[in-house]
Amino acid sequence: MKKFARGFTLIELLVVVAIIAMLIAILLPSLSRAREQARFTACMSNMRQLGLGFLYYGEDNNGRPPPNRLKSSADAPYGGTPPDYRDSDWWYYAHMVPKFIPSDRESHTRAAFGGVFVCPSHLEAGRSYSMNIFASNFERERTFATQYTRGTPFNPFNVENPERYLIFGEAHAIFADSVHEGLYGTRYIIGQEGSSVYRKFMKVEEVAQRGPYKGYIDFSRHRDQAAFLFADQHIEALAMNEVVRSDPAYPDRRISTLRVRWSPDDPTFNLPTPP
Repeated sequence: MKKFARGFTLIELLVVVAIIAMLIAILLPSLSRAREQARFTACMSNMRQLGLGFLYYGEDNNGRPPPNRLKSSADAPYGGTPPDYRDSDWWYYAHMVPKFIPSDRESHTRAAFGGVFVCPSHLEAGRSYSMNIFASNFERERTFATQYTRGTPFNPFNVENPERYLIFGEAHAIFADSVHEGLYGTRYIIGQEGSSVYRKFMKVEEVAQRGPYKGYIDFSRHRDQAAFLFADQHIEALAMNEVVRSDPAYPDRRISTLRVRWSPDDPTFNLPTPP
């Protein structure tokens, strides 16, 4: 008598499909986390290279950091003068840090755009990082330059306890670029405003081309963490609650943990502030 091979029943097939679906559901979050961790590692590698460019700039300029001034003369046009835009010595202009760590594109003002200046988790950005204003260097009496607020500048190449002081942070890309449609760049500096040290991290809402945003530092890209480059060139990935916290005496107000410092004056301005 001829025997026929036994096939799968519908119920068996559905069970197999259900098991495969369960395995996919279990594995996908792990794969997503692994992909994000890879992007975060690449982001920190980018920041490491920016730190090297910052270091090379200092070696080439007698141990002085980029000036990061808004204008280099009182009558300089906003944004600088082509082709080098030297009236606005922002750290990401081609003749500054990108001279040592070039980008693969430039904005209409010859600002670094793309390459190591972009976080892989920040796809809408042409530039993802901003510099701490207090780590810059310009003459304070030049009132046409961006002013320091609640803090004093320091030289990151000779500051005491350099492991505490911020040079670069992950910032919101809020300014559209006219050359690269759909891409946005970060501000040139962060930390220049705020009524307290807490506010320098969690600044009030700002409306720009992509606003509104809260805060200078973008903690939203890497599962509520952000990368910080310090003056001793080390990088840390920190969550928001490692940087700011509730004040013990006023639980409804926030202060800085002082783990990341904008300026040597931070302890003085670390005032309990409403969120």
